[in-house]
Parts: sequence; C-alpha cells; structure tokens
Amino acid sequence: MPLHRSPRLCRSLLALVASAGLGCSPPAPPTEAAKSDEAAKSDEAAKSTAPATPETWTFDFKDPGPGPRAPQTTAFGATIGTSMFPEVEALVKQRGLECADTSVRAMMDRRRDAEKAKVADAKARGEDAVTAASWVNRRSKREANPQLRFSCPKITSDQIGDRPRPPSNGRLLFVFDDGTYPLRHTSYQRTHKDHAAALLDFQDTVTAMTAVYGPPTKTLKAELPQPDQDGKLEFPNATNFEIAWDFADLAVRVNVLRYADLVTVGERIEVPHGIRPDAPKLAGGAALAPPPAVTTTAVPALAPAAVPALTTAPAAPTPAAPTPGK
Repeated sequence: MPLHRSPRLCRSLLALVASAGLGCSPPAPPTEAAKSDEAAKSDEAAKSTAPATPETWTFDFKDPGPGPRAPQTTAFGATIGTSMFPEVEALVKQRGLECADTSVRAMMDRRRDAEKAKVADAKARGEDAVTAASWVNRRSKREANPQLRFSCPKITSDQIGDRPRPPSNGRLLFVFDDGTYPLRHTSYQRTHKDHAAALLDFQDTVTAMTAVYGPPTKTLKAELPQPDQDGKLEFPNATNFEIAWDFADLAVRVNVLRYADLVTVGERIEVPHGIRPDAPKLAGGAALAPPPAVTTTAVPALAPAAVPALTTAPAAPTPAAPTPGK
C-alpha cells in the first residue's frame, strides 16, 4: 500500500517529526544565560575597536641622600638633570646623527601607524581589513611606561665631539623618564674586534672620567689582561671589568666585557634609579619636599633649585692609535 494511503502510518510519522523538533514551530526565546553571553561578546567587540587610551603612570621619585655631589654632570654634549628632550634632539641634529625613540611605546605607535596605513590602503581597494582593528586600537600594559629612549646607532667616536677619543663605533643613548622631565641617563656603548683596541679605549675612558670625577669609588676586582711576549692580548670571556664613581646625585660607570670574539666598552653617566631626575640641580643637603605624583597627561614642573658650580676638567691627551686588527 502506498505510504500516502495509510492514515495511521502518516499520523505516526507526523508525531515523530513533532517530537524531534523538526516541525515549523517558531524557535523558543533565548534564555537569560544566552542573553548575557551575547552581551559579553558585544562588549568585547566594542573594546577591540575602541580608540587607544594612554595608561596612567605614577612616578615615585626620591630626593638624593647625603653624600658628595658630582662636580660635573655634562656628558656627550648634554647636561644630565637639566637638558630637555628638544635640546638633545637639536644637539644630535646639529652633529648630523640619525636618532630615534626606541621605547616600547614609540615602537608600538610606529607599528600602529604602519598597520593603519595598510588598512586604509586595503579599504581603498575594497578589501576586508577588519582583522587588524583589535591590535591597532589596543595598548598593552608595557606601553604605560612613558620613558623616552633616544637612541643613535652606528655612531663613530669622532662624531660625539666631547673630547679626543680612540676610534670606535657604537650606540649613543639618551634616556628621559618622560618627555617633560630632564635628561636622566646618557651612555655610549661600542664594540671592538681588536682586543688591544678595546683595552686602549677602556683605559682612555677611565683616565678621562678620573680627570673629571676624581679617584673612583669602586675599582677593578680583577687585573686587566696584558700583552704576552708576542704582543698578543686577549680578554677572558664573560668577565666584566668595571670601574665606578658614585655620588648622591650621579652614578658613573665604565666597563669592558668580552662576549664570543667581540669586546664591548661601555660608558654611562646617569642619575641613580629612583632619584628625581633633576637631582644634579638641587642644592647639596637642602631639605626638599617629595615631588608630587605625575601622569603622562599632566606633569607638574619640578621645584626650581640652585645649581651648584661646575668644574671644568682638562681635556684628555690624544691617545695613540690602536693596534691594527688581525
């Protein structure tokens, strides 16, 4: 018997379809849990496309403690505790150096600008470019730090212009806690293939720093390598040779370190970590109120103070030419 001619069988099949929910009845309204889940997804989507907002960053600077103050705070043509970013920017431009802010925030902003340009170009061609929206418009916690690291790579020693120096090639760095604060850190790090040239560079730098800051407060813990009877000189691997000058408002370090076949000479002058960056300008021993908490959007000016007299160190003698490389 044909299927459509069996009323009992048809009724059974219709009942089975209805019990399985395969009929044409309208869907049940969403539950409260489903509504909450949809709302959460909507909020997350809104956050991913919301414009980036800078995080608040609070400084907790302290005044310099007791002890002698540095007799001089100029380094690489700038003045620590006084020079502001526009002055340093003009300084390196005058010397023809190519420098850029290499802080996390600045690098991420440059990547965002590049990505936004790609998105705009894709939209202009009618392509879908929504996938990058979340990354472009959201900031990570690491970007909350407003530190400005103004780095000048591939600098030769004669481009610095502060004193006669042995030939070298390295990176000149200026660091500011924030673009509205004075210079905190300066350093020049360079690498030598010739170990004898690295030793000469290190010794020349120590001589120059001693002429400015006096005898070091921390000397070498190990003896520097000396040429053997054949005139060959080699630094031990992974041994850091460092000399330091410590003041209440300034820290000076000169070090030489070998890694693999290369030897790096480091020279840095900075306000110690945690001390207010304008510490070198403060009158020695003056009792000062702690600086207020600041953010990246509204930074109050630090209290003015007397500037101690600076001493001028004699120029270091012109060093002999380094031993040619192998």
